[in-house]
Amino acid sequence: MRTQMKWALSLALVGVVASVGCSSSGLSGDGGTGTGGGDGSVTLYGLTTGDSCFDVTAVSNVTDGCMLSVGSVVGSALLVNYVMSTATLTVGTSGSLGAGPIAFNMGTLMRDGNTSDSSMPQCTWHQTDTSDVTVTATNEFDISVTEVENTFSAACGATAPAGGSCTSTWTWHMKKGTKTPPACN
Repeated sequence: MRTQMKWALSLALVGVVASVGCSSSGLSGDGGTGTGGGDGSVTLYGLTTGDSCFDVTAVSNVTDGCMLSVGSVVGSALLVNYVMSTATLTVGTSGSLGAGPIAFNMGTLMRDGNTSDSSMPQCTWHQTDTSDVTVTATNEFDISVTEVENTFSAACGATAPAGGSCTSTWTWHMKKGTKTPPACN
């Protein structure tokens, strides 16, 4: 068991080192399913470390069962944070679309917790976001999100979805913008 744990830790450390890559401009090479060279190499794209504002430049594959209006956000921006030492990407204020490791230009971000309606704080529900990220160029990525909302409190009343649960899915193409965090909106 101890040998397996050491082996798993060694693989994890190799993965972090491989995903960090080299950089001279504050960008990290975070792995690559990007373009491949004839020699089997891949292009590793970078993300700026720290907080940045990323613009939603396109939306596709929308099924909005939770009525989030995710298709109407082109042109708006979200806070994105990248930590090179852990290769962790966080998307949205307080990780509203999830956080997780990015390696070889890909990763899955997770968020699982309770939330409330800002205009009616006593209306609460459980929310899970699973976001698959593909870094497509330096400071540019696609994020395919599945959001499930359930366990609505009685205070939500008629605003709760029929059946007490809803699911929304969408894909946003995001690119680093010119706005300065934390006010990305």
